[in-house]
Amino acid sequence: MPSLALLLVVGLGVALTGGLLVFAQRALHGQEQEALAQQTVRARELASGLGSQLHAAEQLLDSLASLAGPLRERQEVEALLHRMLASAPKHVIHGLGVWFEPGQFAPGVHYMGPYIHQDQVLSYQWSTAAYDYPRQDWYRQAWLRGEQISITEPYFDMGQTYVSLTRAFFDDQGRQRGVVSVDLILPMVGDVVRQANVSPTESLYLVSPHGMLIAHPRGEELLTWARGHGRSPRSLAELTLEDLGTWEHAHGLDRGWWTTQVSVPNSGWKVFASTKEDTLFSDVRRQRAFLVALGVLLWMGLGASGIVMARSERTRALIRTLAERQRQEEERLRLLAQVQRRSAELQTIIESMVEAVVVVGTEGRVTLANRAALTLFGKASSAGSDLDTSYWAHPPQGVDGQELAFDTLPLARALRGEQVNDSELVITQPPQNRKRILRVNAAPIRDESGRVVAAVTVSRDITQAVELERLQSEFVKMAAHELKTPLAVMKSFAQLACRTAHPAPALRRLLEGISRGADRMDRVVRTLLDASQLQLGRLHFEKKELRLRALVEAAAASTAAHHPSHPIHMRPGPDAWVLGDRSRLVQVLTELMDNAARYSAAGSPVEVSLHVEGEEVEISIRDEGIGISEEQRERLFERFYRPHAGTPHDRGGMGLGLYLSRGILLLHEGRVELESREGEGTHVRVRLPMLPEQQPTPEVVSMQDREPLGADLGA
Repeated sequence: MPSLALLLVVGLGVALTGGLLVFAQRALHGQEQEALAQQTVRARELASGLGSQLHAAEQLLDSLASLAGPLRERQEVEALLHRMLASAPKHVIHGLGVWFEPGQFAPGVHYMGPYIHQDQVLSYQWSTAAYDYPRQDWYRQAWLRGEQISITEPYFDMGQTYVSLTRAFFDDQGRQRGVVSVDLILPMVGDVVRQANVSPTESLYLVSPHGMLIAHPRGEELLTWARGHGRSPRSLAELTLEDLGTWEHAHGLDRGWWTTQVSVPNSGWKVFASTKEDTLFSDVRRQRAFLVALGVLLWMGLGASGIVMARSERTRALIRTLAERQRQEEERLRLLAQVQRRSAELQTIIESMVEAVVVVGTEGRVTLANRAALTLFGKASSAGSDLDTSYWAHPPQGVDGQELAFDTLPLARALRGEQVNDSELVITQPPQNRKRILRVNAAPIRDESGRVVAAVTVSRDITQAVELERLQSEFVKMAAHELKTPLAVMKSFAQLACRTAHPAPALRRLLEGISRGADRMDRVVRTLLDASQLQLGRLHFEKKELRLRALVEAAAASTAAHHPSHPIHMRPGPDAWVLGDRSRLVQVLTELMDNAARYSAAGSPVEVSLHVEGEEVEISIRDEGIGISEEQRERLFERFYRPHAGTPHDRGGMGLGLYLSRGILLLHEGRVELESREGEGTHVRVRLPMLPEQQPTPEVVSMQDREPLGADLGA
């Protein structure tokens, strides 16, 4: 039994010892991994900070490439460089350059490479055959990589160390025109690295893709050592990783240090973290001593195992955190690329538009103008121009010739939050000072809170369309006048022949047919002449105080005579007085009643009534005809529009009757309203301002020289 007990004790001791050894191995390995992960986190934080600095420079480089692509004038390129450098952080950006491929800027210009640095000094000293920048490695590498950004090795110049970001830029048709460059000040990078080095037992330093040192916390010691060994480096960037290894070996720093490296995103740079193993694995070594003591006190092993397991879980959580950060960074880069692609697509769309697009900020300064805007408005619409200054240089006018106040301009109204649709104005186009008629739409641009932050206008040049419409109206007027005389002669000869020659019945019918044809052509000519005069604002009226009911009865009688198969029902109503031209109002009422009869089945009645509503009198004309569809109603009062043309319901005509009716009513300060359903009939309401009941006193009102009514009549 004692032997069995001993065996049991020994066996239990061996089992516990074996379990403790396995536990110790796993625990120590977990702590080593945790220490290495923390070292990697510190290196990644430095790499992320450097990546943010580079990302700002990359955004500046992309903006410079996008804006330089369409430029064709030296002054435009120089102005762009001044603006871009003024907006760049001075402690990071040293200078900017736009390097055109030989022959791509202008005919006869071989070298065109303006460069500007932070002193706002713009130079062409590298645009020479001696330097021949198209053959430089940095230029050729950027040209071959296209839109991808290249980063050069560090170089020393003018007492400073720099690194250049380069990429190709393209014109608006996608052809490469050259290379743009942004130069970074490496001492700025050195400051970031020095701030990250907070412990004397750990060194964080930065190395270029070709192994050149960019920043090191003991950079001055390295330079002093190199100069003491027959070297003459001007900056740390002229030393390599091999030089660093030699220096560390000479100072006994190449033993007992653990080094980890991570990459700076999108640059090729590498961040090295070199930590003393005594410091890095101090927890591991303490744990080893603790486990030796724990071997003596086996009962403490169970408690220690919980601690170690907890630490292992912390390590896994840290690894998961790193993986999540990596995933978030990749997602951010993906979204950034998507936003940049969408931005480029939108820029291409805006630049290819025929309409002039201008965006103005709340301070009244132009922030965006496409090529059409620059062509139409000249330099006054270029980015950075002041809207108020442009206004006083060439104040726009209304179509009536009156100068428009600044606050009434579509852009100014949009900046106040208004939506402006189809506003027409006249501008003076530099440099020939030609008058151009524009149709402008403007709208405010709001942020998430609804506050107006900018305004956009879209302008179309309608000068040719307006001039063509004027010429059409003049032609119709001229043709109508030319036709009146021969028609009068035809009708007169036909009537004279019927009265004096006593022709045979067959010949009389022919002469009467000629007379009717001449009457119809005369009506067509008069209608065309009225439409032309109305469009030009020259339709003549003789207005008097009139009894409206008498006019309605006269129009109803005329319609009944022409359409005997359609009863015209005149309902009782008030005997209202209006101010108007008798013949023109009868013309309108006859046209509306004639339409009601013509587009109704035989025997279908036409209901006519008068009503007084407030200070207006309403004439209601209702039929039970074929009706009009909703799509046709939208164009019903346009010139020459015939809704039933080419259908079984086509009754002929020129499509001018309703156009003239609406125009005449507008010039009487009245209006016409129409309701209709296809297959159910039409209801027309004519409203005119009513006069107090009185005896008529003739008063002639000339409507000569009124402004054209094209905008009111939908022409």
